[in-house]
Amino acid sequence: MGARKRPPPRSYLVLDVETVLDPLLPTRSGDGFPPAPYHQVVALGVCWFDEAHELRRFGIVGEGKGEEAILSDFVRFYQEYRPDVVTWNGRSFEMPVIVARCLKYGVAFPAYYGSRELRYRFTTDGHFDLMDYLSDYGASRPAPLDAVAQLIGLPGKRGVEGRDVGPLVHRGKLADVYAYCLSDVIQTAALFLRVQLVRGVLDRAAYRRATEALLREASTDPRLAALVAAVDRPRLLLGDGPDEAPGDGVVASEGEGEGDAEGEASG
Repeated sequence: MGARKRPPPRSYLVLDVETVLDPLLPTRSGDGFPPAPYHQVVALGVCWFDEAHELRRFGIVGEGKGEEAILSDFVRFYQEYRPDVVTWNGRSFEMPVIVARCLKYGVAFPAYYGSRELRYRFTTDGHFDLMDYLSDYGASRPAPLDAVAQLIGLPGKRGVEGRDVGPLVHRGKLADVYAYCLSDVIQTAALFLRVQLVRGVLDRAAYRRATEALLREASTDPRLAALVAAVDRPRLLLGDGPDEAPGDGVVASEGEGEGDAEGEASG
């Protein structure tokens, strides 16, 4: 037998998708928010961190390509690197949409169906849904990303919202959709770093370094210049808080000290 392939090092992939309704599916009216299969992916933004929370890169997956190619590029990356997915409401929206649309095109995504963590709700391993986590898995009412972003010094939504994506696409303004998607990704990434600080995974010095690096790299993309300029840096970077003695930055392993969340949530 050959040597078993070594698993890739741990990393974190913050992602956000923007969608329009699939015109080939039956028209729905007055029946609430459409289920996952109805959502055609037009933009898939990502921000990739390594295990030490150092930014590797960010961008739009398959920029300028059609939906099948976007999904294929994303799945190919995931299958190779197996990052922990980080989302805002991604258990209810992003991941179900991605796998439903893979079903349409026959894009094989074995890691999704073969990984307990990607589909299991009550864990931060595999898929860290920040909205679900911060609302104690539905025990409290979740706040919108816009509000939580502004809570920590980010600007939140700036002009464009999710309901604007369809009209923008139909007017041929896909570049505006990409910019909006990247804005959500970068703000979700910054929120992820803050949550890692509050959870004790990062110390304050490491949090500041990682967040400063994220803002610095985001500022190099013209689509994000206005977003970065609108950040309240003292609030986001905790500039008025106490400094800590330098350390290695990571103060606890993922999952360390966490109990059985499923039992707590259902109790």
